[in-house]
Amino acid sequence: MEPPNKHTRSNEELTISHSFPDLSTLPEPVLVHILSYMDPKEAVQTCILSKRWRRLWTLIPSLNLTNSRFKGNDAAFVHFVTSMLYFRGASKLDSFSLHFNASQHVADEELCQIHVGVATSWIYSVLSCKPLVISLELHKLPYLKLPHALFMCASLEQLELKLYSYSYIKNEESPGPKYVNLPNLKKLTLSKLILNDPVMQGILSGCPLLEELSLIHCILEFSEMKSDLLSCLSITSCRGSKVVEIFMPSLISLHLTNQCPEIIKLSLKNTPSLVKVFVFYSHYAVSHFSGALEFFKCLTVVPVIDLEFCGSGVKDLLEIIIPNCPIFHNLKQLSFGEWGTNEKLDVLFQLLQHTPNLEKLTIVHKKVECSRRAKQKVATIEIPFRCEKLKVIEVKYSDPSGVHELIDVFLRNTSHGKRLRIDYSRS
Repeated sequence: MEPPNKHTRSNEELTISHSFPDLSTLPEPVLVHILSYMDPKEAVQTCILSKRWRRLWTLIPSLNLTNSRFKGNDAAFVHFVTSMLYFRGASKLDSFSLHFNASQHVADEELCQIHVGVATSWIYSVLSCKPLVISLELHKLPYLKLPHALFMCASLEQLELKLYSYSYIKNEESPGPKYVNLPNLKKLTLSKLILNDPVMQGILSGCPLLEELSLIHCILEFSEMKSDLLSCLSITSCRGSKVVEIFMPSLISLHLTNQCPEIIKLSLKNTPSLVKVFVFYSHYAVSHFSGALEFFKCLTVVPVIDLEFCGSGVKDLLEIIIPNCPIFHNLKQLSFGEWGTNEKLDVLFQLLQHTPNLEKLTIVHKKVECSRRAKQKVATIEIPFRCEKLKVIEVKYSDPSGVHELIDVFLRNTSHGKRLRIDYSRS
């Protein structure tokens, strides 16, 4: 048998070549879809493959840019993003995400001013692409002034602004009450902004389709929030000295996290649809909180059926409101995060005396080193509660130590313990 010609392909080689066709033969939408899964820097580098690939990367509908991949070389990152946005032009862009954590110290004022100017030009470039989603996370840019055009982009459906130095939303071009005009915006997240009455009124009136609003580390200088469509409101570690009255007939979920010394005070004036409330309090927050009782009184006149407590200050918070605690007639589900077997269980049982229609109780058990004296105290807790409709006690734990003691206390203090279902799960 003669040896095969070295210039002739074997059948096996031909089969392999037919199994893996040249990517360039694929339709353009497929190639763009593949590029969208690549790192932006790598996607741009495909332009050297051939003439057909030269402009394909400019059609990627979603950009996620972060300078963390440039290993502290801010100059290289700035050059890359500036060039990328320049060559893309006004090609349609569905989603744009920018995370810029300047590596140089903020004391370098001249460099900061340069970064701010560049970041502002990037925002204008992106707005020309009529994006649906914009997410900006900008660190160490204390002189940044958000361009007013960002709050006048008609195409936006989601906007996330996470700043790390306090800023105002201003309309310097035409001062007046109309600060915002985002007719299609449905989800808005704001961080480190100073929000006064005209600005908040402008946000809620200028976003008529807004359904979800999250305020994070903001300074609240407004006294009321009004929206007909907003269904989810989250307020995290915000400060303010005014009582904020909420008029939101479609509000379903309220997420409240307090960790600041100047705790905001909420008053629910028109929230007939509110059914789920999450409350987080730290020890520090509770020591400065003066409106807890008024807030919880508001919850008794709305159809809240799911209430969740979390945070290190929950036990202290309950001690504040228990003496004059209202009755939660509508409450069906109650949850507590990180509650140890020997941590003020009497306060928890006192609260259960105010939830006559409770059906499910969830506790995230926290392991706490318990002295013999503390164990004896837990074993003697006698505060019977009447939750005749309680069906399930769910216990989530990372360490099983003390879990059964906790359940024993519950069963001992309820008259229908035999009818209860106890569910265990690891958290």
